[in-house]
Amino acid sequence: MRTMEYSRATGSRLVGSRSVESAGTEMPIIVLIVEDEAPVREIAADVLRDAGFQVFEASNSHDALTLLASNPHIRVLFTDINMPGSIDGLMLASMASVRWPDLAIIISSGNLSFESETLPGSSIFISKPYEFGRVIRLVREMTMVPV
Repeated sequence: MRTMEYSRATGSRLVGSRSVESAGTEMPIIVLIVEDEAPVREIAADVLRDAGFQVFEASNSHDALTLLASNPHIRVLFTDINMPGSIDGLMLASMASVRWPDLAIIISSGNLSFESETLPGSSIFISKPYEFGRVIRLVREMTMVPV
């Protein structure tokens, strides 16, 4: 079953679908996509939803922080670096890695590149344009619960 909540003011939406369950639990893997370019965000959300994940979307870092604070079951933050407003995606990732240390973080950019040692926490960087199969694999690998 799919559900959707959409805020025209912020461009943020919650999309629910059949879910990929976290290992050993009944909870679906929930991914928060933060991307200011609506077509890019919507395509990524659709691909992840079709792969079975539950997806939240935000068009900026402030909305992302609000969603993270109000939804403790979000397991993955997938953010672009270049964002409008006072908090870019890299700062968002840094803040999120401190406040939610168990959150898996994927950082993306088409303009910049980073080595893993310069990224916050245990986040992973992927360049745009990204291959969605790789994104799906990363989400699954980063949310694996050791047996």
